[in-house]
Amino acid sequence: MKVDFFIVGAPKAGTTSLYKYLNQHQDVVMSSVKEPNYFSNEELESQDLYYASKNITDEKDYHSLFQANGEKKKLGEASVSYLFYPKVSKRIFTYNKDAKIIIILRNPVDRAYSHYKMDFRLGFVKRDFEDLVLNNNQEGSLFYQQYIDLGLYHLQVKSYIDEFGSTNVCVMFYEDLKKDRATFVNNIFSFLNLKSDSNINFNLKYNKSKLPSNNFMRYLYSISLVRKTASFLFNERLINFINKNFFRESNQEIESKVRHKLNQVFLNDIFMLEKLLNKDLSSWKK
Repeated sequence: MKVDFFIVGAPKAGTTSLYKYLNQHQDVVMSSVKEPNYFSNEELESQDLYYASKNITDEKDYHSLFQANGEKKKLGEASVSYLFYPKVSKRIFTYNKDAKIIIILRNPVDRAYSHYKMDFRLGFVKRDFEDLVLNNNQEGSLFYQQYIDLGLYHLQVKSYIDEFGSTNVCVMFYEDLKKDRATFVNNIFSFLNLKSDSNINFNLKYNKSKLPSNNFMRYLYSISLVRKTASFLFNERLINFINKNFFRESNQEIESKVRHKLNQVFLNDIFMLEKLLNKDLSSWKK
């Protein structure tokens, strides 16, 4: 048994949506846990990231996440930590040299701010975004890594292309997913040599950016134990009711002066990524 394909990142670029859509396909089995982090466990453990995710460390446990029931299906998983750490591409290649790799990239400034808003909502960070990434020398810190380093895509993508070859690496863009989900996902099906599946519901949106509607709800939501308990005890209908009545969609935009400064941080990497992918990314430079 081998996992056939991997959605390796980037974080906050639509990987949850793609995971959910692929899991609806009749010939696909996605891992029962979206982020097993099996191939990046070593780095995540050594860094002691503030998310405190529970990672899979044993191959038998890893394979048990795929319930194929003896049927011939493609097996896939999605762990966004796989893109950033440079040794992971080699580990996946050693595990399955014929694996297909899917990468979704997002404007690095927008990705950074979306990541920050998620961390703020979860209570991991309380400082202003500008203060975290620009006003202080934060290079080497975990926050700087999560908001800046993860958006320096060039070497991350190159690592997978060098390992697997360009024909086995599919690089897609979050902006295209937002524009037309069905076309985006059908292109992924084609890359995986899967037929289109008319039963997939592309109207569903996953992992939308939301904020608690008041300070008390934000306090409760920031407590990990409360989130996990609610997820375990509440049914989907009650969770949807809570989301509708006590959370609001976050449409807050990044300040123009901060965007301009961050554009300069990412600009050289974007130029190199353009050359690597032979792709015009001028919209990211504005």
